[in-house]
Amino acid sequence: MSNQMITKEVYKLFLGLLRHNHLTRKNALPLNGIYIFYEKGETCPLGGIETDRIVRIGTHKSDGRFAGRIRQHYGQVNSLRGNKNSSVFRKHVGSALIIRNDPKDIRLKDWITQDGPTYMEIEEQVSRELRNNFTFVCFSVDTREERLDIESGLIALLAQLPLGQPSDNWLGKYATSPDISRSGLWNTQHIGSTPLSITQLQRLAELVRG
Repeated sequence: MSNQMITKEVYKLFLGLLRHNHLTRKNALPLNGIYIFYEKGETCPLGGIETDRIVRIGTHKSDGRFAGRIRQHYGQVNSLRGNKNSSVFRKHVGSALIIRNDPKDIRLKDWITQDGPTYMEIEEQVSRELRNNFTFVCFSVDTREERLDIESGLIALLAQLPLGQPSDNWLGKYATSPDISRSGLWNTQHIGSTPLSITQLQRLAELVRG
C-alpha cells in the first residue's frame, strides 16, 4: 500500500467517528486519546466525493487530561476567555487573525511569544473562531507513548501526503509559521517526521474501531 493510500484509509477511518464541538460534555470524551480537528469551509476529495479536510492532529501528555486539553483549545466553559500560553493551537489561530485583520498590529509580537502577555480581546476572537468553525473527532489511546507515536505519524503523513490543499480563503495562510501555510495543518511539530506506516495504520484501525 502506498503512503497516499494510507492517507485515504486514515480519512475513511475517521469518517465513522462522532463529531464533537465546544459544547461536548467532558463525560462524552475519553480520558486519554487523540483528537482530529476539522474547519468549516475546508474540504478535499475522497473517493469521488468532497469530505471535510483534516486541519489539526493533537493529543495530551499527562494521563487523564484529554478533556482538559480540548477545553484549553476552545476556552472556558461559561465565557470566551482563554489562554494562548496554554494552547499553541490558540496561539496559531490568534496570530493568523491578528495578521488578517491588521498586519501592523503591535500586539502580534507579544502574542506569539510563549508566556508573553496576552490580550483578552484577541482571546475572545480566537474562542469565537474555534467555536464557530472548528469541530473534532477523537478516539481513545491509553498510553502516553502510543499517543505521541501515532500523533507524530499522523501529522507527518497528512503534512507530506495531503489528500487536498487548503482553500484560497484558509485562515492558516495568515499564520506566522510558514510550516502551517505550507502543510495545510495547524501543526508545526512532527511535520517532517516519519509518516504513519502500514503497521501503524493497522493499529490505528484497532483503536478507532474499539
